[in-house]
Amino acid sequence: MPTPTTDPHPVSAPEQGVPGDWLFEHAPLPQTCAVVTPDGALSQWRGNVAWHRLFEGAAPWVDPAVHAEFVHRLIALGGQGAEGVEPLRREMALTDRQGRERQMLVKAHLLPVNGQTMLLAGYLDITKQRAAVMASIGEYREMVDSANDTILLVEHNRIIECNPAAEQLFGRSRAELIGQHPGDLSPPFQEGGIASMELAQQRIADALSGVRRRFLWRHLRPDGSEFTAEVMLNPAHSLLDDKGLPRQGRFVSIMRDATERLQAEQALKDSAERFQRLFELAPVPLALLEPRGRVLAVNRQWTQLLGYTLDEVPDIPTWVALAYPDLAYRNMALALWDQALTAVMEEGREMQPTEVQVRSKDGQTRSVLVGGAMVGKELMTSFVDVTPQRRAQAELEALNATLESRVQERTQALQSAVDHLQRTQEELVRSEKLAGLGSLVAGVAHELNTPIGNAVMVSSTLRDLQQQFDDSVAQGLKRSALQQFQTHWREATEVIERNLQRAAELIASFKQVAVDQSSYQRRPFELREVLHELHLTLSPTLRRSQVELIDLAPAGLRMDSYPGPLTQVLMNLVNNAVVHAFEQRERLREVRITAEALPDQRVRLSVVDNGCGVDPAHLSRLFDPFFTTKLGRGGSGLGLHIVYTLVTGLLGGTVQVSSQPGQGCTVTLDLPCEAPHAAAPSHNMVQHG
Repeated sequence: MPTPTTDPHPVSAPEQGVPGDWLFEHAPLPQTCAVVTPDGALSQWRGNVAWHRLFEGAAPWVDPAVHAEFVHRLIALGGQGAEGVEPLRREMALTDRQGRERQMLVKAHLLPVNGQTMLLAGYLDITKQRAAVMASIGEYREMVDSANDTILLVEHNRIIECNPAAEQLFGRSRAELIGQHPGDLSPPFQEGGIASMELAQQRIADALSGVRRRFLWRHLRPDGSEFTAEVMLNPAHSLLDDKGLPRQGRFVSIMRDATERLQAEQALKDSAERFQRLFELAPVPLALLEPRGRVLAVNRQWTQLLGYTLDEVPDIPTWVALAYPDLAYRNMALALWDQALTAVMEEGREMQPTEVQVRSKDGQTRSVLVGGAMVGKELMTSFVDVTPQRRAQAELEALNATLESRVQERTQALQSAVDHLQRTQEELVRSEKLAGLGSLVAGVAHELNTPIGNAVMVSSTLRDLQQQFDDSVAQGLKRSALQQFQTHWREATEVIERNLQRAAELIASFKQVAVDQSSYQRRPFELREVLHELHLTLSPTLRRSQVELIDLAPAGLRMDSYPGPLTQVLMNLVNNAVVHAFEQRERLREVRITAEALPDQRVRLSVVDNGCGVDPAHLSRLFDPFFTTKLGRGGSGLGLHIVYTLVTGLLGGTVQVSSQPGQGCTVTLDLPCEAPHAAAPSHNMVQHG
């Protein structure tokens, strides 16, 4: 094709008189024309005035191959020079005289003119429009790239473009997403067991047919984790092909991760179900209602208490009419309700429980505490039946009316029982003491029997010697007979004297112990003497039980106290050991009494046995009255109680017991050398010891 010049007519024009030539030159739109040779090449190309004006008189360089493409495509569509063939359109970049590039929309078609085929082309400058479009496309791209939602452009079932949000949502790069089928980004099956690929094809077909679809879809990330997204499919009708027609097989997919929303919805659903279950199974009668309108729900406890179902009390006016049949009381109850409801709704407080009398379906009137609180826009009310409490309160008030007289009666009866118990205890203590004294008397009597019996026997022997001596005197006394009589007489008197002296000692000891135990006389004494007298007194009992008593009190321990109660304490402790400590011991049985002086004018007495010990479970109860391990076998349970009472009371000391099973028992008495001064004991105290 010849090179154009700046001349308005750089190429020879067609023959004069060709129809439309003048119109071509002066047409308002830039146009060019050229002759198409039989081989499809172009010749005699020229532009009109408007064309030269557009490019400021400079002929732009036009690629001949571009026009050749027009020619070939036009011939292919309708044949060379065929009429009725639609023009072809193409955007082209042309450079003007100043070197500026212009975007041109070129339309060309073939026309038969004077036996020749002409290529007629028109030019439309779309530089500004294209710049605006490119700016708009940039804005749209920026908007798409910055969108939080995932946007996919799909053509022929393959992703051809995506925004950064898609990369983040799927955990894949743009390069990994491009070319993927949407079904390939899903697990094998969707909810309901439908194959993902099959369902995806159905949804894509709907989108391509122009149907907008919104649905939830499960997707799969490369790490195997799943997520659910809300998907919207829109057909891409705004995208045109080269002919300006909507592109086929292309749609836009917009996605939003719905995992958290679905979890929240499920949590809300679960919470609602839990609330419904808690409401229904609550142990308190509950009703859910609109504050001034409908009754929304009642639970089973409410129906069981009042008898009505939800269908029977659909709204508050119906309920009020049933619950408060008396008009005056109904108005009062409604006033209380309105006051409480105002406080709840305006001040946001809980409804304080208010007691009202409610008529249930069975006709009974119940005392009910009605309270409530707002749950969202609804009011949750509770109905607590206090009818049994009110009945009990009425009965209690009636009982209180006669309580004082009944208390007096019960007090007198209790005092009589206490007096009877005290007398019984006194009798038991007296019996315990008399039993001890009886055992002591029996022992002393047994002990006295030996010396007195010996004295009686020697006395009878002396009577026989006297008779023999008298016979010898009648027959004539011999010296030898006199000497023999004197010898036997002397021996007999010595035996009688020793036995009578032994009996006198026993009687004196028994007399002192008896006097001390029958009175609480206070006097100074030496502890060693009291232990010696105790030893003599208990000797018969100890010998029968084969128990050895060892007293190791040093000389010089003097006390100003009550020897009688002290002797009774020690006697009870020794007898307790004899009775309980050696039941199952065959070896040497021994009870040891030791005494030592302590600081601050105190003395410590320890009664130690080598018996079987005390069960640890019994240690804390040894001094309790009537506690004994020989109940029904002679034990009264008062011996150690008497010990505790005398030691901690009259003697002013303390008593402790320590024992290990199988290792004996130790009773420790800490006593002041000078007993506390107290009022003279009463007769009962003396008797009870």
